[in-house]
Amino acid sequence: MEQLGRRIKVTGALEGDFIIIEERSASEFVVTRDTSWKAMLGEDERDAAKEEVASLEVEHGPFLPPDGEG
Repeated sequence: MEQLGRRIKVTGALEGDFIIIEERSASEFVVTRDTSWKAMLGEDERDAAKEEVASLEVEHGPFLPPDGEG
């Protein structure tokens, strides 16, 4: 059963959003924290609107493209 890249939510002593990166057996997985933007948003948070981004760019200059890290 291939489930690599599938997102899971963990609760208990360790909590958060994780991604399965390796399946070792039917009941053993290797996971890593989901550090995507969507996973990092809090319950009452949202993506910035285009107008908000434009306003920030006017004040601070254009945003640089992602560098591929992380």
